Amino acid sequence: MKLTRGESAFSATNYIVLTLLTLVIVLPFWYVITVSITPYSEFSAKDGMVLFPSSLSFDYYVYLLKKGSLIYHAYGNTIRNTAAGVLLALFLTTTAAYALAEKKLPGRRFIILIFVFTMLFKGGMIPTYITIQQLGLLNTNYVLILVMAFSAFNMIIMKSFFESIPESLRESAALDGASEFRILRQIILPLSMPAIASVGLLYMVVYWNDFFSAMLYVSDWSKAPVQLVLRSIVASSSLPPELLETAGRTPPPTVGIQMAAIVIVALPMLIIYPLVQRYFDQGMMVGSVKG
Repeated sequence: MKLTRGESAFSATNYIVLTLLTLVIVLPFWYVITVSITPYSEFSAKDGMVLFPSSLSFDYYVYLLKKGSLIYHAYGNTIRNTAAGVLLALFLTTTAAYALAEKKLPGRRFIILIFVFTMLFKGGMIPTYITIQQLGLLNTNYVLILVMAFSAFNMIIMKSFFESIPESLRESAALDGASEFRILRQIILPLSMPAIASVGLLYMVVYWNDFFSAMLYVSDWSKAPVQLVLRSIVASSSLPPELLETAGRTPPPTVGIQMAAIVIVALPMLIIYPLVQRYFDQGMMVGSVKG
């Protein structure tokens, strides 16, 4: 089909705009990667304008990921918090969504209204801090897992997916004597992998990227997540004392440390997201069209 002059111009404009947007997104991250693997002598000689280094050096990564360093421990904390937090959040979300997907549940509308109310109005930072303090969770390994363990928005997405599953499947299993937990485990969950993957990815991104909760509830660097360490590295013109104390040797230049830290923290999400993107798209579409 031959395009008119106006359609051709519109198509060309789209390609140009999308290409520019791609460059705006890709080039900064490419620059971060190249600086993190470029020797500082070459970086200085080129006044920081390094896009294709002539030689490679991984000194910054060796310094940051050396066993016993602050970011090494923080990385382990983040992996633990993310893994445990996602499992707990998915358990709470799926069980709540399964219950609210049952249209015969007494008080169902009122309970859903309560969940929606929490999306619009929250207790606030200070009451939350006081609650966590009174529960004895400050500076513990559990606070960063529990404080983000449930999202009403994610629960509604999961509930919408459960409601799209034919009710006859649950009714036939119940007639055969299956309990509600067995129906959920053996029938509903296997059919809900797109929703579980999409909600799990949302929780994973929240847990992995969170640093604000750590700023509020954690003052012990041995329990700090990697995002808090990254913030301390990037926000400072010099390396934080906590990093210098645990590294054990003379640090490389700060700019390379900052760039390498960004790559170390961002890389897992860049690897994981393409693997679950197909399920994420399916789950989010279901959540968007169901009420």
